Amino acid sequence: MMAMTRRMAVAGSALMLAACAAASSAQPSRDLPGERETIHDWYVQADGTIRVQVRSNGCTTKESFEPVVMVDSRTRWSFTVELRRLQPDLCRAYLPEGVVLVWTRDDLGLPRGGTVRVINPQAPTPRPRR
Repeated sequence: MMAMTRRMAVAGSALMLAACAAASSAQPSRDLPGERETIHDWYVQADGTIRVQVRSNGCTTKESFEPVVMVDSRTRWSFTVELRRLQPDLCRAYLPEGVVLVWTRDDLGLPRGGTVRVINPQAPTPRPRR
């Protein structure tokens, strides 16, 4: 009876550790540079290119962001990307649809064949550009 209780405790601890590792792979640290950006839309093209529609006042470029890539520790083939805005867009252009920025898998260091998703929160927007 004692051995069975011990095995159950060890198995429970292992499951809790695995759950924590999986959860932590999709939750970036709050100590990262910049701020988490609310986006309009995102999608992955057939060639693996990631297109993200972001807010802009006219001065937003790829260099305005730091993409943070996280790997799912369970599969090692599932990736999440979070865009963190490094530079605020202080321009005054009227761009209600924002701009579309493009990152290739090579830009992000992602292998071919892995799945990827963008985890930034999304805000309603006029029709996304595709």
